[in-house]
Amino acid sequence: MRNKRGILASLMSVALVSTVLTACTTGTGKSTESEDSKTSGTNGKVEKVVIAMPSFNKIPDDMSSINDAINKITTKKINVQVDFKVYGPADYGQKVNLALQSGEQLDLFTSPGQFPSYAAKKQLYPLEDLINKYGQETKAILDKDFGDGLLKATSMNGHIYGIPANKGMSIPINFVYNADMLKETGFTADDIKSVNDLPKIFDAVMKKHPDVVPFAPINVNPSDTNLVRLLRGTNDIDLLTDESGVGVVVGNGNKVVNLYETDIFRNGVNMMRDWYNKGYLQKDAATTSTSYSDLASSGRGFSTLGGYSGMEASKALSAQTGKNIAMKRIAPFYFDTQAVDFVVWMMSSTTEVPEAAMKFLNLIYTDKDLLNTMLYGIEGRDYVKVDDHHVKYPDGKDASTVPYTAQLSSGILGSESLQYALEGTDWKDTEFKLKENKETKRSPYFGFIFDQSSVKTELSAVNNVINQYIPGLITGVLDPDKTIPKFVKALNDAGAQIIIQKKQEQLDKWIAEQKK
Repeated sequence: MRNKRGILASLMSVALVSTVLTACTTGTGKSTESEDSKTSGTNGKVEKVVIAMPSFNKIPDDMSSINDAINKITTKKINVQVDFKVYGPADYGQKVNLALQSGEQLDLFTSPGQFPSYAAKKQLYPLEDLINKYGQETKAILDKDFGDGLLKATSMNGHIYGIPANKGMSIPINFVYNADMLKETGFTADDIKSVNDLPKIFDAVMKKHPDVVPFAPINVNPSDTNLVRLLRGTNDIDLLTDESGVGVVVGNGNKVVNLYETDIFRNGVNMMRDWYNKGYLQKDAATTSTSYSDLASSGRGFSTLGGYSGMEASKALSAQTGKNIAMKRIAPFYFDTQAVDFVVWMMSSTTEVPEAAMKFLNLIYTDKDLLNTMLYGIEGRDYVKVDDHHVKYPDGKDASTVPYTAQLSSGILGSESLQYALEGTDWKDTEFKLKENKETKRSPYFGFIFDQSSVKTELSAVNNVINQYIPGLITGVLDPDKTIPKFVKALNDAGAQIIIQKKQEQLDKWIAEQKK
């Protein structure tokens, strides 16, 4: 699901989504009169807001019942009607861009990993005044669950341009494995404390199950071993909001360097080369279209590395694969700006209803009924409440057969503390994830956002080079001693040093501003 550059962001492994967003009613977003307005408790002026949300669940052809349920809440509470658009993962980013460029009404949207680009292209509406007027409740929730200063991560040139999803954003590296296979080896999770403990586990698995792949990339296109995320967490590497990796800071030295020229990267890919040569990975690991979950489901995959918040993700993987999947944390997370601004709700600079859009956005973060209607649909039809925090699908139904659910989008919408969880999930895990947001080590450059506008050509060329070399290097297919010199030369020929120079200039300026 991830594109090639997404290897380095390692965040979640999701490819998010969108479409051309059009208003389904009269409208360009201007105020309209309606029957709903007569009972809205206001002067009869109802404004329309168009919002687009990605969904990884089955999407119904007819969204009218969900829109009606949403508008029953929003018309009464904030005198706003909503045109709620939900689209699948195939072409979200492209379609959002078309909507922004064509002038079709699009007021609120998200696009994972693309926030800095939208801000740099001046496609976003500045939110600070709107937040002060209509978003103080949301800001208070974000400050409470993350700590003061979260909106620094979505600010550029003195303006706030987005509101992050309020969820578990600390995503440590977990060793994900078939617990039944591990038990057969005689080892336990207590024997796994770091990545250095894994080879002895792999050897034991190979002896018991010669046909099993000991270690598989978690995603494909290209294969993703989560190596770079592992290196970042264990070495305090800040990518400076650019996934290319050609301009990073290690620790707090203030010096921007090329990650691929460091001993950190070399040691990491040498480890993967050793794993590959020992048969821990498939021979076609760099190009395979088979993910870990595919191998695990068939009984042919033992383990992978994945970034996950909280401690409950193994339950979802177990349900997905039909196997007893467990996880053990082996590397910490390092909070940089990108961890926050990867999933951000933005307002289009062309919106004609900024106040109404902000009121609605605020309600998403603060109103439990609205948030869960958008995620789970209509109570009794699409879900049944189990207790104050948990829901389940109606008897005889599941996510694929209910008329509507967007449950798999729970990590990108509103406040996780207000969301229902599926039955069987420990609610304490939600509290744990939000607690970790505050406690995880934070980069000294948290809040810095690289303005890429002056090096778009170089970044495009650099990413082409990365796409060529990185899959083979991080899966061990390519020999690092022979490949890294060629890789670095190709990066420099593509403009890597120009990117590093621009980053250094911007970072120096940002550091100076923080001291004022």
